[in-house]
Amino acid sequence: MPAVSYTYDPVEKEVVVTDGSTYAAGDGLKKVHVKVHDNFGKEVRDTITVTGAPGAKTIDVSTLNASKGLNITATIITNVDFHADGSAFVIQAAGNLANWDKK
Repeated sequence: MPAVSYTYDPVEKEVVVTDGSTYAAGDGLKKVHVKVHDNFGKEVRDTITVTGAPGAKTIDVSTLNASKGLNITATIITNVDFHADGSAFVIQAAGNLANWDKK
Protein backbone atom coordinates (compact mmCIF):
# COMPACT_ATOMS: atom_id res chain seq x y z
CA MET A 1 0.00 0.00 0.00
CA PRO A 2 1.65 3.28 -1.10
CA ALA A 3 2.09 5.86 1.65
CA VAL A 4 4.41 8.87 1.49
CA SER A 5 4.21 11.69 4.02
CA TYR A 6 5.85 15.09 4.22
CA THR A 7 6.52 17.95 6.60
CA TYR A 8 7.20 21.44 5.29
CA ASP A 9 9.07 24.16 7.17
CA PRO A 10 8.67 27.43 5.23
CA VAL A 11 11.07 29.27 7.57
CA GLU A 12 13.92 26.78 7.09
CA LYS A 13 12.79 26.22 3.46
CA GLU A 14 12.91 22.45 3.85
CA VAL A 15 10.56 19.59 3.03
CA VAL A 16 11.10 16.23 4.74
CA VAL A 17 9.63 13.33 2.74
CA THR A 18 9.22 9.84 4.25
CA ASP A 19 8.11 6.56 2.69
CA GLY A 20 5.74 4.71 5.02
CA SER A 21 4.44 2.23 2.46
CA THR A 22 3.68 -1.37 3.28
CA TYR A 23 4.88 -4.04 0.90
CA ALA A 24 3.58 -7.50 0.03
CA ALA A 25 5.51 -10.57 1.19
CA GLY A 26 8.53 -11.07 -1.05
CA ASP A 27 8.59 -7.44 -2.15
CA GLY A 28 10.13 -4.27 -0.74
CA LEU A 29 11.18 -0.75 -1.52
CA LYS A 30 13.62 -0.28 -4.36
CA LYS A 31 13.38 3.52 -4.44
CA VAL A 32 11.06 6.50 -4.30
CA HIS A 33 11.74 9.31 -6.75
CA VAL A 34 10.61 12.61 -5.19
CA LYS A 35 10.10 15.92 -6.96
CA VAL A 36 9.18 19.14 -5.15
CA HIS A 37 8.18 21.87 -7.56
CA ASP A 38 6.77 25.38 -7.61
CA ASN A 39 4.23 26.88 -9.98
CA PHE A 40 6.89 28.69 -12.00
CA GLY A 41 8.68 25.70 -13.54
CA LYS A 42 11.44 25.14 -10.98
CA GLU A 43 11.94 21.81 -9.21
CA VAL A 44 14.27 19.91 -6.88
CA ARG A 45 14.59 16.12 -6.85
CA ASP A 46 15.83 13.42 -4.50
CA THR A 47 15.52 9.67 -4.00
CA ILE A 48 14.51 7.61 -0.96
CA THR A 49 15.93 4.08 -0.73
CA VAL A 50 14.94 3.05 2.82
CA THR A 51 11.38 2.79 4.18
CA GLY A 52 10.44 4.83 7.25
CA ALA A 53 12.29 7.48 9.24
CA PRO A 54 15.80 6.15 8.48
CA GLY A 55 15.09 6.85 4.82
CA ALA A 56 13.47 10.25 5.28
CA LYS A 57 14.93 12.84 2.90
CA THR A 58 15.31 16.48 3.80
CA ILE A 59 14.99 18.49 0.62
CA ASP A 60 16.21 22.10 0.43
CA VAL A 61 13.53 24.12 -1.38
CA SER A 62 15.19 27.53 -1.01
CA THR A 63 15.58 27.82 -4.80
CA LEU A 64 11.82 27.45 -5.34
CA ASN A 65 9.25 30.25 -5.40
CA ALA A 66 6.67 29.31 -2.75
CA SER A 67 4.47 32.38 -3.29
CA LYS A 68 1.77 30.23 -4.96
CA GLY A 69 2.52 27.12 -2.89
CA LEU A 70 4.70 24.09 -3.47
CA ASN A 71 3.74 20.68 -4.85
CA ILE A 72 5.21 17.20 -4.41
CA THR A 73 5.06 14.24 -6.74
CA ALA A 74 6.58 10.85 -5.96
CA THR A 75 7.02 7.56 -7.78
CA ILE A 76 7.42 4.43 -5.67
CA ILE A 77 9.28 1.56 -7.34
CA THR A 78 9.42 -1.82 -5.61
CA ASN A 79 11.84 -4.70 -6.00
CA VAL A 80 9.35 -6.54 -8.25
CA ASP A 81 8.87 -3.35 -10.33
CA PHE A 82 5.46 -2.32 -9.02
CA HIS A 83 5.10 1.42 -9.64
CA ALA A 84 2.81 3.96 -7.98
CA ASP A 85 2.66 7.72 -8.54
CA GLY A 86 1.26 10.05 -5.88
CA SER A 87 1.00 13.78 -5.37
CA ALA A 88 0.23 16.61 -2.98
CA PHE A 89 -0.54 20.13 -4.17
CA VAL A 90 -0.15 23.45 -2.36
CA ILE A 91 1.41 21.62 0.58
CA GLN A 92 0.79 22.67 4.17
CA ALA A 93 2.92 22.10 7.29
CA ALA A 94 2.41 18.32 7.10
CA GLY A 95 0.41 15.82 5.11
CA ASN A 96 0.31 12.76 2.92
CA LEU A 97 0.55 12.28 -0.80
CA ALA A 98 -2.66 11.03 -2.39
CA ASN A 99 -4.14 10.33 -5.81
CA TRP A 100 -2.05 7.16 -6.16
CA ASP A 101 -1.90 5.81 -9.71
CA LYS A 102 -0.80 2.20 -9.35
CA LYS A 103 0.81 0.35 -12.26
